[in-house]
Amino acid sequence: MNLFKRTYRNIGWFLIVSFLSVGCADQLNETNPNAKPVEDYFKNLTESDKVLTAAYSSLLNHYNLNIVQEAWRTDEGYPSHSQGRPQFYKQGEPWYFKTFTNSQVEINKKWDALYKGVFRANQLIEGLNGPLADQNEDPNWISQMAQARMLRGIFHFYLYQSFNNGRVIIRDKVPVTLEDFNIPVSSKAEVRAFILEDFEYAYENLPGRLANEAEQELAAGRMNKGIAAMFLGNLYLLESPAHIDGDEFNPDYDMAKKYYEELIFSGEYPYQLEQDASIFFTRAGQFNKESIFEIVYDDNLKPEMDRWDEQSPSNRWARFTAPGSQGGQRILTPNAWLAYAYKTEVKDTKDVRNFVFDVDEEGNDILVERQVSLRSSAMISLVNDINTPYYRSLMTPEAVTFGKYEFAYFKKYTNHDIITSENNLPKGAYYSGKNVCVNRLSEAYLNLAECYLATGNTARAIELINTIRTRWGLQLIGLSNGDTAHDYDEKTYTSEDVWNHLMYIEKPLELSAEGHSIRWIDMRRWGIIASRFDFLKDDAYKTERFTFEDSEGNTVKRNRAELFPYVNGEVTTSIRIVDCLDASMNYIPQLHDYLPLPLEEIISNPNLGQ
Repeated sequence: MNLFKRTYRNIGWFLIVSFLSVGCADQLNETNPNAKPVEDYFKNLTESDKVLTAAYSSLLNHYNLNIVQEAWRTDEGYPSHSQGRPQFYKQGEPWYFKTFTNSQVEINKKWDALYKGVFRANQLIEGLNGPLADQNEDPNWISQMAQARMLRGIFHFYLYQSFNNGRVIIRDKVPVTLEDFNIPVSSKAEVRAFILEDFEYAYENLPGRLANEAEQELAAGRMNKGIAAMFLGNLYLLESPAHIDGDEFNPDYDMAKKYYEELIFSGEYPYQLEQDASIFFTRAGQFNKESIFEIVYDDNLKPEMDRWDEQSPSNRWARFTAPGSQGGQRILTPNAWLAYAYKTEVKDTKDVRNFVFDVDEEGNDILVERQVSLRSSAMISLVNDINTPYYRSLMTPEAVTFGKYEFAYFKKYTNHDIITSENNLPKGAYYSGKNVCVNRLSEAYLNLAECYLATGNTARAIELINTIRTRWGLQLIGLSNGDTAHDYDEKTYTSEDVWNHLMYIEKPLELSAEGHSIRWIDMRRWGIIASRFDFLKDDAYKTERFTFEDSEGNTVKRNRAELFPYVNGEVTTSIRIVDCLDASMNYIPQLHDYLPLPLEEIISNPNLGQ
């Protein structure tokens, strides 16, 4: 058990969270009879570490990431209805259709969740700078300050990436008076500079590679230098103040490259690309070799807490993404293009992992090629994936019937590897203890490939992309040039070709529905949102019956389950499956590129500004 989970067990966690909860100015001046006095938390660094744990608890809030809503917003996720396509899950329509407004619940709750995280980090920062300031040379003081500032930077960064073209409120202290609460948004440059300062402090004062695996396990779930380096790289990839054009910033590829290269090549960090494809997005794969930033959940802690309590150490994402037959609500499923891209990934026939044993008609053992790629099997479930166990069945179509034009499910947030149904979790499907990996090393690889592309080194970009593809046993892109150890597509790639591969294949398939709005932010900064929706509205698919032999030798049919391209005018019993039609009509960059300032903040803060 790592330190983060152990700490939950060993302290009065709920009392700390109660003490740190955000309220109005009058409430902040009142004494909570059920909580320890504020000054008790800053008598020593042992007590202040409990405040740090409360700050970490802010990461548990679902609205920080809005994983489901952000996937609906992009070209990757579909708001599935219990009756199947073409009906829509009603709460998903504003995101999928691009009709959301500033009154949207998830927008208001995201703003509130992130500023609560800022509030808790500021509580600790002020305590360390106040009652505990005389201990500022103690390594524990420095560590706590660096972690608190990293957390504060992350929460501000998510706000900056999400709202009002980056013009959000900078909160660098705990508000006490009404005037402290009602402050205006700052300029984009000011917000970015504030975030950068927090990230750089954390980068300079947090540990990189710890002495041994035991120390690394104890520190799992806590901020470290690697997380700071990843966020610094992403901040520079997003934009740099060195290239200001009005209110628009361009990437600083050279600075971003510095941090990604350090993460991958310096040896200062313990990260490596995970080579065991079978453990990806499983309980066994939590904190695997390439995990950089992971949010820790546990389905055994605080069993008395309600499923809608955002301080609960369990999450609802398994319920939201699992198949209905496995206790899921499956309100988020992959869009057709994404599922078909996974289904048709070309495998490297030189990689032995792409072959499995089977029995021929005469009873002889033979090797046959896997139905789908290892990456596909890790990321989503497909009806023709007869080589991958799913919810304790030996093959995917045994566990799930599919149908209703639901041809794929995301696996990243479900417990498909340990139970037969999400209902079998200790408290049921709404209480998953599976961690959420926000940033992986493969993201750094692909972002570094982009940096090389943008600075003229196309060959190096291809090399990095192929490193990711090799991990999954996929056919490599480009020319083999005498390499007989792998299959290549033997195409000559221009820089534009590699850009297209990165934007439309490699990065979305490697990181689908992951992280903090990775796909939307990529599409926005690449300037491809409108063209992508316009393309997909004409990219039609159909489903056909899938027939297979189950593990007991019976012939089984799954109707409306296997996905294929639809050719205009052909005769088929399938509906014509098209995504992003309404998005292509409704998308307006000025309205949808960034989330609007929340209505609740506009109403309550007369000094907000725009």
